Amino acid sequence: MIEELAETTRGTHFRAARAAAKKAEGAVMKTYLTPVLLLNLILVVFTAYGRSVEQTDVMLSSKFASAASEHLVFPIEPNDQDKEYKEAMEAARKLLKEPIGNPPVPPDINLKCAEGTAAERLGGVYYRQLVQPEEEVCQKLLAAAKKLRLVSSDAEDKVNDALVTAGLVFKRNFKKTDDLIRKYKPSPEKFSAVALASLRVCKEAQLLGVGEDRLADYASSLGSWAENIADKYLKELRTNHDYKAITAFLELSRTAHMLGTAKIDVGERLSQLAAAIKFKVDFDVSCWVSAASQRVILKGDVTLTADETRILLKGEGKGEYVSYSTGASGGGRMEVPNTYSVSMRLLEFKPCDGTAKLFVDRIGADQETWISPKTGERFTAPGKEVDLFVKTVVDELFQGYRGKGGGFEFPVPISNLQAQMCTGNFTQTGTVSKSGETFSASITYNVTITHTPK
Repeated sequence: MIEELAETTRGTHFRAARAAAKKAEGAVMKTYLTPVLLLNLILVVFTAYGRSVEQTDVMLSSKFASAASEHLVFPIEPNDQDKEYKEAMEAARKLLKEPIGNPPVPPDINLKCAEGTAAERLGGVYYRQLVQPEEEVCQKLLAAAKKLRLVSSDAEDKVNDALVTAGLVFKRNFKKTDDLIRKYKPSPEKFSAVALASLRVCKEAQLLGVGEDRLADYASSLGSWAENIADKYLKELRTNHDYKAITAFLELSRTAHMLGTAKIDVGERLSQLAAAIKFKVDFDVSCWVSAASQRVILKGDVTLTADETRILLKGEGKGEYVSYSTGASGGGRMEVPNTYSVSMRLLEFKPCDGTAKLFVDRIGADQETWISPKTGERFTAPGKEVDLFVKTVVDELFQGYRGKGGGFEFPVPISNLQAQMCTGNFTQTGTVSKSGETFSASITYNVTITHTPK
């Protein structure tokens, strides 16, 4: 079929398209006019109006070329194609006389937690509703043009009339998309459906040769819309602690940038976001062992900041042994305070799911100092005479929180719209062994993550 349609055009660009299509010969046409075939017929129009190969090369994928090379499996009678052409033109004239109605109300799509495939599906359904009467007439016109060329080489005028009329019919959709943008901008919930529909209308109109002057206007309007929503979401993140806005802010900023209307580049947007997602982690640890009823209390804090290249929340801080107590008199005592470094990262940060994991590289110091009550002599753990108190308890009781690469991973729920984003309490009881003896033990790790944006 593409061979016959090729005769309606001139120039090397279409010969290149025809050559690509010939590689896919042998496909069986199963329907009168599929969406893919429609796009290929529009491609013929696009090329006939003098488009460059750079503008049309996206249409020359194997998928489109295969569909374009499909053949009709039934004969076409001259009267059939003339009748179809007249009916299509009459339908077009009738539609062109009718007033353009109000566009259907676009669906609400939550940009903050939108699932990509579902959002695209909603946008696609809405687009079909928006252009339905015009698209239906265009399909009839393009089908008639195809059949005219298949049965006659003397139908040039009718073919051109059908194609030009299809462009005029489809152009009606610009009023609908203009009305949508004017009515719903700057609504965040309506942005996705309106933007997808508007850009697709512009693209299809360009293929029909009637939308060349609209893309820049649409890009500017939709780009500023996306940027305004991004600014709104950044403010909500800073002031309302809306963590669900983080991903949407990034995507909207990239969208505005790609549309060429962003006032600032994506790098600056990342810097703004990094400043808005600063957190302070406060933690305390209580370790107890039944031997002499010993207990050690640790406290500390870490500031989590974003890596601007990956938006990975991580930070360094300090932990400190603040107290040691024992129920026995005359025994050795741990020296406090004792500080140590600690590193943390926020993993699998999913505000829309309300979940995250806090990675902690260590709990307790690498060394502990003990004092002999009799001699006042100091000795360091780990050593021959004593093990690390905290590490012994942690290693025995917190095995379930061990990360694959070391350290510990604690699941923490996210409370959206709260400055105190996460709180967690992790308590384990069991036994520890020392010098061949077994003692009861327990450990509690409390953590609070607070949003502290700049």
